[in-house]
Amino acid sequence: MVARQNAPRAAPRGPAASRRKADRDGDLAMGLPIKGRAAVGKAPPTGPRKDNGRPARGGILGANAQREILRQASGTREVTMKEERANGLRGGLVELKVTGWNKSKASSDADGGVASLIKWLEKKSSIRLGSRARNVKIRKSIVDGTDLIVKVAAEDAVGILRMNGFGWAGVNVTIQRLGGPVQEPTKVSSEAEKTKAMLRGVLERRYDLDSRFLNLSQLAQDEELKNQHIFDSKSTASKFFPAMMRVLELSFDKPEERDAAITSVSLANNDLADLTAVTTLSQTLPKIQNLDLSNNKFAKLENLHSWRRRFAQLQHLILTGNPIEQNEPNYHTEVINWYPKLRQLNGVQVRTEEDIAKKNSITDLPFPIRSPHFQDEGGIAEQFVRMFFAGFDNDRAGLVPHYYDEQSEFSYAVNTQAPRDPNEKTAGGEWEGYLKNSRNLKKITQLPARQARKYRGTKAVAEIMAMLPTTKHPDLAAEARKWMVEAKMVPGVPDATGASPAGVDGFLITVHGEFDELKAGQPKKRSFDRTFVLGPGGIAGVRIVSDMLTLRTYGGIQAFEPENFDNWTEPTANASIPEPAAPGLPAGLSIQQAEQMINQLVQQTGLTAGYAKDCFDQVGWNYDGAVEAFGRVRGQLPANAFATPTA
Repeated sequence: MVARQNAPRAAPRGPAASRRKADRDGDLAMGLPIKGRAAVGKAPPTGPRKDNGRPARGGILGANAQREILRQASGTREVTMKEERANGLRGGLVELKVTGWNKSKASSDADGGVASLIKWLEKKSSIRLGSRARNVKIRKSIVDGTDLIVKVAAEDAVGILRMNGFGWAGVNVTIQRLGGPVQEPTKVSSEAEKTKAMLRGVLERRYDLDSRFLNLSQLAQDEELKNQHIFDSKSTASKFFPAMMRVLELSFDKPEERDAAITSVSLANNDLADLTAVTTLSQTLPKIQNLDLSNNKFAKLENLHSWRRRFAQLQHLILTGNPIEQNEPNYHTEVINWYPKLRQLNGVQVRTEEDIAKKNSITDLPFPIRSPHFQDEGGIAEQFVRMFFAGFDNDRAGLVPHYYDEQSEFSYAVNTQAPRDPNEKTAGGEWEGYLKNSRNLKKITQLPARQARKYRGTKAVAEIMAMLPTTKHPDLAAEARKWMVEAKMVPGVPDATGASPAGVDGFLITVHGEFDELKAGQPKKRSFDRTFVLGPGGIAGVRIVSDMLTLRTYGGIQAFEPENFDNWTEPTANASIPEPAAPGLPAGLSIQQAEQMINQLVQQTGLTAGYAKDCFDQVGWNYDGAVEAFGRVRGQLPANAFATPTA
């Protein structure tokens, strides 16, 4: 036998100096020097070897000579290799024998592939995933014919022995303990514990610490999973992935550690037709940034719907090699909308950093932001808005009988999933005091529970409002930009007197804004949406028919802030709400002016009045923009779009 030396060998020259590169996953790093471990010479020929203690060829001491030097230096009897193997432990180290490696693709390396094999054993058996990471280190190694004898700490031996039968550099290696079975540090006492240990081993082998990448591709071809017959039946196959995700969760003390450790996942080449088998990935790793779903069997967008809007931090998605590319060529348009931070789809840039920043600065609405529509008559709607919120903040007991009667209905709902203001460092929900009576119809599905959370009549409304925290809304005059108030007249409002079965005219008023929740200590800012239906009646001549309040985490005012805010000033304290704009028209544009613009466009283009108005609606009632819009779509318009032939 030739023992490993502590002194490093001189660098090889000639053909031996060339080194082959590592394969893609680093399993075959042939010829690479290992830090802290001397290079190992080529394996000697098999059969008896004469070792008389004299220096071996190339200046390397024989094994007997090394033992004699150590024996004389320590003054103790040298333990023979035979005795070491019999005991299986020397100085706290366990001895393992690795066979089957000598005919690998790395056998032509200067050291026969030993350095690459040791590096692979250490890498694959180390615990790199989880809060209790541990790097396995092979302390000593000796080539004995076609065997590689390695010595490791007892707690590391278990991980290396689990790799028995694994493939390395084109061959399967066999790993055995010399001198008896290894006593595991923690006794595996049940099949469930053994399964957990196996799944953890799979995760460890497939995790790359440097790139924070978890490679779960081609799981059906995994040697250990095949040996465990995981995919031989539908029952075990369906339980496998959720169980593996649970083991992954238990590997970390905190979700934040798990999210930081894994940012990229591959599920490529798994024959997935939908996400049923792997759906738990979005729960275990909701913040991954890169996801590879290539070369599966996703045929339609609906096969991916369960992960729609799930990965909020996703930046790169790969879907190449799936039938969806042929079946739905425009699938990418919808997929891009699912993930607001997606930068690349199939390696192609779909958003720039500037796009992401802009998207974060303004709430993403499915329609253009327009000026509020405020249709009033006799100042009824304006007066109600001013009076109601002042009373809600200061005197709810007096407010309720003023506006609510025995037919009035009130309810509130908490939206815990609403987006937060990206420019504000606000704390999360703390909705415990609200949730008991919240009537969120997405959460409350049973009819009795829904009905119980709708409060009808003066007494019921007063009681539930008294339970809500004290509030302070911004001043409508001094801080008008923090509000968006819209009003319109509506027919068919229930008549409290019953005199008009068809109903009476009333108002639909929607209010969006914010308030401070005045609890003990620091006030907490909330956002709200409130919808009122008003009808005639009550003490003030106006009664609330319906009042629906939605509460949200503070989301800012970007969605309804004036577009020309740089040139916009707060109104004075004595200012009143501006004259309402005409229905469907921008503020400051009268119906007469709009009609003149439409007639002028009709004369210039030959369009009907209806199509001319559509052009103005699309460009915000800018005349030059309407003419340009007409020019772009002229060839696509039907014949009935024109009132007169055009040149």
